[in-house]
Amino acid sequence: MNLSNYHMHCDYCDGIGEAREYVEEAIRKGFKVIGFSSHAPIPFDSVWTMKEENVERYLDTISKLKEEYKGQIEIYTGLEIDYFGGDNRDIFNCYHTDYQIGSVHFFSDHVNNTYYSVDGSDEDFKRTLNEYFDGDIKRLVRAYYEQLIKMIELHEPDILGHLDVVKKNNGDGRYFSEQEQWYIDQVDILLDVVKQYGTIVEVNTGGITRGYIKEPYPSKWILKACKEKGIDVMVNSDAHSVKYIDGYFDLAYSYLKEVGYREVVILQNGIWEKVKI
Repeated sequence: MNLSNYHMHCDYCDGIGEAREYVEEAIRKGFKVIGFSSHAPIPFDSVWTMKEENVERYLDTISKLKEEYKGQIEIYTGLEIDYFGGDNRDIFNCYHTDYQIGSVHFFSDHVNNTYYSVDGSDEDFKRTLNEYFDGDIKRLVRAYYEQLIKMIELHEPDILGHLDVVKKNNGDGRYFSEQEQWYIDQVDILLDVVKQYGTIVEVNTGGITRGYIKEPYPSKWILKACKEKGIDVMVNSDAHSVKYIDGYFDLAYSYLKEVGYREVVILQNGIWEKVKI
């Protein structure tokens, strides 16, 4: 199996460690190809995204590493780009990268210039639920999936980041049940759009390595639905430190095999191709 990982955050955003450290560790662990995906700038103060003035330096750093380690490992340049309503920037077309991960981390109340997290702490999630959605969890969840759909339709990112991150603070079903039909139907609507646009779904293990959840994004039943619809998948760790570049990959691949996948998609030799698990 060709070990690969296209979702990694180094110290250009909220990751720990220089990009070179990730490359060296990937080589040590036998990776054939990796990609960096630092968080693209957003239009408000944040400690977890790159500053606009650092983007070109980030792109240049990865470009130089590509050349330096040529013949040892393939390296690709990516960005994880946020989508939210009311963002009038052309952020998905601003920078030349090899690929893009499209993600939703928050909602924007652009009228009041306020941002509400869907991928933060439980306290943050409660604030979003109660202040922005008046305590209506169905409205929140549906709005999250609707934003993913709009992002795919408008910007067509290569990879859909952590598809069901809305479950991050839903341990033991404290906010909603994934078995309820309204939730299943909402995921199904999204997956039809994913299939239509050829978006790659990542099996993201970052929520496990950071102690939030006990299974990857997306849940196993969603992966099964992806397989039934013929949606392409890949395995990424969403690493924010060097030690987790292959965090819980064994679990992710076992999930894929269990639901019937025998291949994953990777970016290799400059093209997207399927390789056997």
